[in-house]
Amino acid sequence: MAKGTVLFSEGDRVNQIYFVAKGILHHFNYNEAGQIKTLNLHNGPCFCTDLESFTSGTISRESVKSLSDCTLYVLTKEKYQLLITADLKWSNLVKRITEITFIHKLEQMRSMTNRSVEERYLELAKDKPEIIQQVSIQIIASYLGVSRETLHRIRKRNSVA
Repeated sequence: MAKGTVLFSEGDRVNQIYFVAKGILHHFNYNEAGQIKTLNLHNGPCFCTDLESFTSGTISRESVKSLSDCTLYVLTKEKYQLLITADLKWSNLVKRITEITFIHKLEQMRSMTNRSVEERYLELAKDKPEIIQQVSIQIIASYLGVSRETLHRIRKRNSVA
């Protein structure tokens, strides 16, 4: 998939789960002022979907767009349903993937509430340097919940580019 491809947009019903083998996806929505708020930066290997929309069939309040060329594998809702009903092993695998996804989300929420912006940035730089190198400072700042200027100061203090 080429850089800039939209996987799904706010208002869509999400009927796919994406496995990101390689590349970076921007998972976002818009705040009340119409500004983009970054919810997550997925970089492979990982899974990506709007779980609420996928499981309940509701309209998504989120969007996902590729920030780099990506290698993705897509599992449609129809094939997902076939897999989990056809074989207990697949059902258990899906359950485990869902558990891992929730645990990752909880860890992300804890990090956002228990660590300073600078600590979160340094952790991101250590654990996912390709995001720091390939994603715009505006998107990283949105992900961390700070202004571009604050992020510039943090980067300058820590000499991490």
